[in-house]
Amino acid sequence: MRIYVGGSLRNVPIDEELCRGFAGALGIEIVKRGHSLLNGCRSALDAEIANAAQTWLLANDAEVAEERIISYCLKGNEPIHSCGRVSTSALSDWELNHPKLQVPEQIERAAAAIFVAGSEGTFWARNWAFYARKPILGVPRFGGAGEEIYQQELERLRTSAPRVSDDLEALNHRSSDAARYARLVVDLTERLVIPRTVFAVMSFQEEYLPVYKSFEHVCKGFGFQVDRTDQSESTERIIPRIENGIRNSPFVIADVSDDSVNVLYEVGFARALGKKVILTARKGTTLPFDALDIPTLFWEEQADLRTQLRKRIRGLIAEFDR
Repeated sequence: MRIYVGGSLRNVPIDEELCRGFAGALGIEIVKRGHSLLNGCRSALDAEIANAAQTWLLANDAEVAEERIISYCLKGNEPIHSCGRVSTSALSDWELNHPKLQVPEQIERAAAAIFVAGSEGTFWARNWAFYARKPILGVPRFGGAGEEIYQQELERLRTSAPRVSDDLEALNHRSSDAARYARLVVDLTERLVIPRTVFAVMSFQEEYLPVYKSFEHVCKGFGFQVDRTDQSESTERIIPRIENGIRNSPFVIADVSDDSVNVLYEVGFARALGKKVILTARKGTTLPFDALDIPTLFWEEQADLRTQLRKRIRGLIAEFDR
């Protein structure tokens, strides 16, 4: 997974020295978990994070250091560090006032964006991440733009993903343990990129209950829980519950064995949102024309379905980690 970190060590309203220690701890935690660090190679924060990440990599896995720290320097500028792989950006500035908006490479290539302290420049980067539809995490502990971004995202998630917003509240604790706080930030970033609740779309008829149980069994093996509308304890109105369930799912599993308009509508909604959809169907099912281009797992026995489903989910997780 590629994670972009932006912000500033010049605009740190709260605990400046702790923020510097946190920046290094964050760089280490990102690469320690096997992720790649992306940055803009222009600020003291960029240098602090990249240097810490490189030091850890050289001590533990020197051969991959260049692949795991990826930075872009503005055209015409001198890079602030030489860690990992530093490339020249195609852009001479990263402002949002161009007639043709081109997302800065370090944000375009990221799976998620984290923002620490800072002010106007940090908001510029956040706006690019928002425009590029990347999951965004503001760090509130050190004030500044990071705290404002955190509050905005928290408010948005309280409506669209209440479970995630509850976890996000933990970031507001006044921790003085930089390493532990960095672990928490990366934990939440991973959850934003790959939420842990998978939405299931299928007929609610009793004969398909074993299919649902297969979905649950396989997903549990990958650390996911499965949400199906009729199995949910939520008191939210059913249509918003379905839409939010699909919107906040890392991918959707849909069984189309039963000729259901509702099922196909929900599959279409997921596809329109750009979600990965895993289709399953009893062997012999005739798929509707609009679903013919979606790879489908045809099953006869549940053991066969579980085997195919494990393989497909494993492939999707590998895609998220790129």
